[in-house]
Amino acid sequence: MMLERPDDSEKNEDPTEEDVERFSSPCVGRCPECGQQVIEDVDICPRCHAFLWDGVQMKQNSKMHRMRGIFILLTIVLILTLSGLMAILLR
Repeated sequence: MMLERPDDSEKNEDPTEEDVERFSSPCVGRCPECGQQVIEDVDICPRCHAFLWDGVQMKQNSKMHRMRGIFILLTIVLILTLSGLMAILLR
C-alpha cells in the first residue's frame, strides 16, 4: 500500500503563530571570535566562519579567550623578569 503525496494546493506553507513569534524579534548576540552581531540561532559566524555555541557557552568561550590572553601576558612578563634577574646576577 503506497501513500499518496498531497497536492501542492493542499499544503499549508503559512508560518505558524510560533514561527511568527520566534522570528519577529531576532535574538542578537556577538561572535566570540570577531565580535560580529549574529542571530542566536546560527551555527557559523557569517564574517569569520567560526563555529558558534549556544548563548551560555558563547559567553564562557569568550571568557576563556580573555583568560588565555591574560595568562599569556603574565607568562611573558614573568619570563622577562626572570631574564633580567639572571642578567643582573651573572654580571
